[in-house]
Amino acid sequence: MHLTKLLNTPDGKLIIIRKAEEYDANGIIDCFNDVMSEEIYLLGDVYLGGEEFLSMRIEDQENELILVADHNKNIIGVLTLTRESYRKNNHVAVLGIAIRYGYRHMGIGTVLMKTSFEWAKENGIEKICLEVFSTNKNAISLYQKLGFEIEGIKKKQFKIRGEYVDDILMAKFL
Repeated sequence: MHLTKLLNTPDGKLIIIRKAEEYDANGIIDCFNDVMSEEIYLLGDVYLGGEEFLSMRIEDQENELILVADHNKNIIGVLTLTRESYRKNNHVAVLGIAIRYGYRHMGIGTVLMKTSFEWAKENGIEKICLEVFSTNKNAISLYQKLGFEIEGIKKKQFKIRGEYVDDILMAKFL
């Protein structure tokens, strides 16, 4: 299955959406850490897995998809789609996405997600789940535009900069 896509952004950047390779591990970690440092989009403070763990995830072709958005050989976006590990729920995958500041609102997230849906269908995934902070209105809007529905809300699940934030659970059936 060929998952490479080219995206020309409105401001003239050429973004390559492609499956991650082992040599991308450091760039992926940098991208996650960059977005995590903003404190308002991702749960963690730093990427905990390390390059070796990430390389193992990249190589797991059956249970894991990691896509990158590459601009001039810099990883500016990452999407992970991880199949649940038990026989009873391995028709479900969990999606995570991070796009660096300066590259948002250009269609990159949409292309990453639609590309992941292709892989998911091809690999027997029937449902994709994700979690998003209730304060991330742009992401919630994108997810809804792409067919995700709210399945639940964990009230005051997080405290971000002293304010309570709900955890929105969303899912899409393929």
